[in-house]
Amino acid sequence: MRRIVFTVLTLSPLAAWGQSGEIPGRDLLTFPVGLMAEAPALGTTAGTGLWNPATALLPDGFHWRLAAAAMNAPSDIAVAAQLFSVAAEWRRTTFGLSVTRASVSNILRTDTDPQSIGNPVPYGTTVISLAAARRLTPNLSVGVAVRERNGSLDDVSRSAVSVDAGVIAEHLTRFDVRIGASSFLLSPGAAASERASWLFGADARVAGPDSVHGVRVGYSLQVAQSLFTEHYLFASARWGDWEVRGGPVQTDIYGGANFRVRLGIVLHYAGYNIGVAREDGVNGLAPTYQFSLSSLLK
Repeated sequence: MRRIVFTVLTLSPLAAWGQSGEIPGRDLLTFPVGLMAEAPALGTTAGTGLWNPATALLPDGFHWRLAAAAMNAPSDIAVAAQLFSVAAEWRRTTFGLSVTRASVSNILRTDTDPQSIGNPVPYGTTVISLAAARRLTPNLSVGVAVRERNGSLDDVSRSAVSVDAGVIAEHLTRFDVRIGASSFLLSPGAAASERASWLFGADARVAGPDSVHGVRVGYSLQVAQSLFTEHYLFASARWGDWEVRGGPVQTDIYGGANFRVRLGIVLHYAGYNIGVAREDGVNGLAPTYQFSLSSLLK
């Protein structure tokens, strides 16, 4: 079997999914799908609302958003992810629909020896989200999302529904502080089969006169129930249409820790956000890359 995503994250073997009551594929969502080196709780570049429903809010003056993102990994990881979303504004509330798919290819089926038999083992997950976001005050936005996640491993296929909430407070103090917090895959009625995450992020402008000409620094924390904890210390610099972001990431998972670096660059132009991001691999594996494109329409 090729070294796949489990090597990256040092997770349990494939067979454990089939023996437990959990929905397969939760570990595939440890990848920052649709984020351009952003804190998940503050990820507004694509505006999909996947990690924080409040990030789906459309900017003032726009009524539609279309967005797509893709993650590609080298053959030694063999994982890929795609995200598509559409959002519309109605009565000062943004409603968004997104579909996220992540899967691993080339998991060879074996028996008593390394020789493969039959077709590869299918392994993947799909998340369908319906989100609503609204600005309550000039400084505070909130959002909620209903999600259905399906996961499959070989002949095991399971689903669960979750309800998430998120908030973003921005333009706080003279340092233009932003604070975001949200849940992800919170399913009280399916707690034994779904592992929820809690996300927090904050950043502040430390140089520059305004939000499009300045340098920001921040911190992101993501805690996934009985799965992993991620710390991300990041900085971003924007001057006009161009923005660069990045920083070190530490993930604590199953008694171990790995360290890597995320980097991203975004072009903001005429209502379009075009981004490319890179994340280092661990254990000698090659890095992963992401691409994102979103369009704001009046």
